[in-house]
This record gives sequence, structure tokens and C-alpha cells, in this order.
Amino acid sequence: MRVYIYTLIYILSSLSLYSQDWAITMDSLLTTVSRDNLFDGQVLIAEGNKILFSKAYGDKSDGTIIQKDTPLAITSVSKAFTAAAILILEDRKKLSLDDELTKYYPDLPYNGVTLRSLLNMTSGLPRFQPTIVKYGDTSQVYTTNKTIELIAEYKPEGIEPGTQFGYNGDNYILLAGIVEKVSGVSYPQFLKEKIFTPLEMDHSYIFQKDITSKDLPALGAGYIFSTAEDLYKFDQGLYRDKLLSPDLIKESYKYTRLKNDSLSNYGYGWRIYDNDSIKEVYVVGDGTDTRSSIQRYLNSRKTLIYIHNNSGSNWKGVYGAVRKIWEGKSFEVPKKRTVYSIDKDLYSRYIGKYLSNQFGLIHITQEDGKLYLRPNPIPGKEELIPSSNTTFYFSDQAMEWEFFLDKEGNVLGLGLNGKPETMGLKQ
Repeated sequence: MRVYIYTLIYILSSLSLYSQDWAITMDSLLTTVSRDNLFDGQVLIAEGNKILFSKAYGDKSDGTIIQKDTPLAITSVSKAFTAAAILILEDRKKLSLDDELTKYYPDLPYNGVTLRSLLNMTSGLPRFQPTIVKYGDTSQVYTTNKTIELIAEYKPEGIEPGTQFGYNGDNYILLAGIVEKVSGVSYPQFLKEKIFTPLEMDHSYIFQKDITSKDLPALGAGYIFSTAEDLYKFDQGLYRDKLLSPDLIKESYKYTRLKNDSLSNYGYGWRIYDNDSIKEVYVVGDGTDTRSSIQRYLNSRKTLIYIHNNSGSNWKGVYGAVRKIWEGKSFEVPKKRTVYSIDKDLYSRYIGKYLSNQFGLIHITQEDGKLYLRPNPIPGKEELIPSSNTTFYFSDQAMEWEFFLDKEGNVLGLGLNGKPETMGLKQ
């Protein structure tokens, strides 16, 4: 049966996909890859103000079947909502994008950092996590206020604002805190009252439905759960200027000019792709086992929304096929990665320590007939699944590892498959 379905999809993919049949092809593909556990999630495609395709497939990690109204984690797509919250306050003259961070957090040692530079990721702020790990109590949930207290105390060094783009979710954690300071309500409540409810995003919430909790983690860069159809309502709300004034919306999609006069393609929560015929803005979220995105084609008012819930590295092949079907191009059907039947006596040759400039010190161990990789000094480990006698992969990542051998079959080192320049020598 599976061979028949693959053959059917191949035949359909060879036809003219500019006709309305592309939706049938899309559904056939997603049904097939879902059965092979390569896709669990939701896909929505719209043109103009009309939804042409909106379906859900697979199930969540707890076995719950995913419906179109099942909220799923959208991870860093949340940044588009944090940016919108700040711009709503700017629109209502409650703050200015030229306000400095120290106006709201006077104890932070980062002068010259503006709200605008937080939005476009040019603030130069350091990442906060290393300071939390080094000095904080990692057994606790770190709220925004706890994080700020720790950073104010230990003052990790940043760089001059505006000198370079640096993707750092801590910028958006600070912005969420500023939303709370200026509005006088919690960040979850603000989004619910000013975005979710007005746009009738009835299946969207932050972290948990009980927004009165006082023990929430640092919000702003993630933790929103939503659906493809709710995200489409957000998309349409921006087109209709329902949330913000047209000028502020347009400003969100402008390149950022750095102090050396170069340009960054990150606006206010959105990345920008622009040429003579297409203007695309998009926001992407990557989690441990998830991928989500909103892609908006402003000139044609086309929208692609993709939420890949729990199928790890498979998102890339599925997404690529989805986009090509929609664009009327030929595509390849993603295939499930196979587990190679390896002689496990080989594992004893690979056990040991490997040191490289790229990955540092890596420990390879064997337990219960399985091979594991652990970077130093991280306590956790990942199973290495064999794809040949010398190559292995993680179940939830696209990268593949290779144990490099000399002519006599002795293990020289470990690196990325086919890239001996990444090899770390066996110690």
C-alpha cells in the first residue's frame, strides 16, 4: 500500500500543479508522511483573504490526535507577538522605541540600548543563560525579574549597540518585561486582551491557560501555543491594520542599518527577503523537536503557515515538499531514515574521547547495546543510530556523524559525515 501511495504522489507531482489539484497532492503527501511518523502538525496556505488549504495530521507526543484547533508550541514565532505588543504601546504613545533600556531597568549596566535595538537584535547584549548557569540556582524557574536581578549583580559584558546583528532571545524577554511595566498587567494578559481576543484567536495562549500563575518562566521569546488558523488570523490582522497603524506595520519590515552602514535583514521580530518582484517577511521557531513558521508574501498577499510538532529533523524535507507543491514545482517525497543493521561488536572500537576545535571534547560510550554521544561537560547524552558501519545520526537532528578510519581500519577520529576537516582525533 505504501509503495502505491508513493507512486501516486510521484505521478501527481509530475502533473501541472498550477491547477487546483495541488491541494489534493498536498493532502496525499502529508497523509503519507504522517503515517510514516515524519510529520505531525498543521499546514495552512492562503492567497488574498481566502484559505486554500488548512489541515492537521498526526498526533502529539502524548498520543493526542492533532486537530485544526489543537494548540501547538510555536517557540520563537512568539517573538512576532512580543514585537506587536511593544508596537501597540508605541502606537498608543505609552512608550517610545527610542527609549533606553535603562529607563525600565536602571540597574542593568547597558547604556545606549534602545527598545528599537532590542526589537531588531542589534542591542549588543550578552546572552543571559551562561550567567544563570554559572551563578544562579538552576533548580529554580527563572522569571524575568529573577534573571534581571542576577544580570544586574554580575554584569556580563556586551558589545556596542548597533554595531552588529546578534540573534539573542534575551532581547525579547526584556521587551516582555517592559510590556508588563508599561501596561500594568502581565505579559500573558496583555497579549490575550490586545491581540488574541480582538483577533478571535480562541486557541492561543501562553505557556498555560491559567495566566494568573506567578511562577512563569521568562517570557517573550517563546512559550506561546497556537494553531495554524489562529496564526492566520494574526496575519490577516496585520494586513487589515486591525492591531497597529499602517506606518508602524511597514516599519516592522524594514532592513536595519548598522553603524558600519551595512544592512541586517531582521526587522521587528520578522526577517525580510526582498527583491524586485517579491517581498517576503517571515518568522521561524525552532524547538528541541519542533519547527514553526509564518511566511508572508506582501506583494501578492499569500501566506504559508507551518507547524511541525514532534518529528524532529524530518521537518526540512516535509516543508520543502509542501512549498514546492504550492509553487507548482516537482518535489521529492521525504523518506523515513532507516536503522542500519550493524555488527555491534564494532561499537567497542568507537568508545572513547574525541577532541576537535569545532566540537570540543566528545565522549562516546556504550550502554545496553547502544552507542551514545555526550559533549563535555554536558551531563546528558544522545543515542547514535547507525546508518552504516561508520556513520550515525541522532533521531531528532539532521546532522550525521562519521567515524573516520585509516587504511588498516583503525579509528582516527569523529566528525561530520563526509567532512574530515571537522574531525576530532581520538584521544
